[in-house]
Amino acid sequence: MNAAVLIEQANTAGIILALNGESLAWSARKQPSPELLIQLREGKAQIIEHLRQQQHGWLDRVAALLNTNAGTLLEHGLIDLDDLAEQYQKHPRFAALLIETSPAWQKVNLVRDEVRAPYAREVRTECVPTKVNKGNTPKRENSTNKRRAPEWIAGRDAFHNHAVGNCNKCYPPAARYCPTGLDLLALYQMAMQ
Repeated sequence: MNAAVLIEQANTAGIILALNGESLAWSARKQPSPELLIQLREGKAQIIEHLRQQQHGWLDRVAALLNTNAGTLLEHGLIDLDDLAEQYQKHPRFAALLIETSPAWQKVNLVRDEVRAPYAREVRTECVPTKVNKGNTPKRENSTNKRRAPEWIAGRDAFHNHAVGNCNKCYPPAARYCPTGLDLLALYQMAMQ
């Protein structure tokens, strides 16, 4: 039987399987059926290999999020075998965020940046004169638009509060409004003009 299917059957029966070094450990709240225990014993090597692959895949994803490799994380003790056994079913970003806050990671990252610095490509940028940029900047609103802005905002808020938030008869995607919704929509559209 496939190792993934055996693990799924064990999880369904309330058995938690985990690698403990090179051996397989399990725990359960109640005694599992003897048939399932026999299947797990017969597929033990496959289950161990499957769990190991899942853990290493998780470790590779954590390393990719940190822009490093799995060997670096293991070598510097940022992840150990217990972490692999406990955390591999959780999303890798949680482990990556925790590792980023570690002082050990700060040191590893600092050394890595110092080693890479001589080989980094030089990026040159040139400043663009301010005269060129002035042509593309948006113009300020004139005073008549500033006076109308609160009216427009008030109309928008009243329409949205009614049609989107409170009225069961209004449905804006289908342009279906109750009489109050139609009045608020008209006020909103007039304020925008």
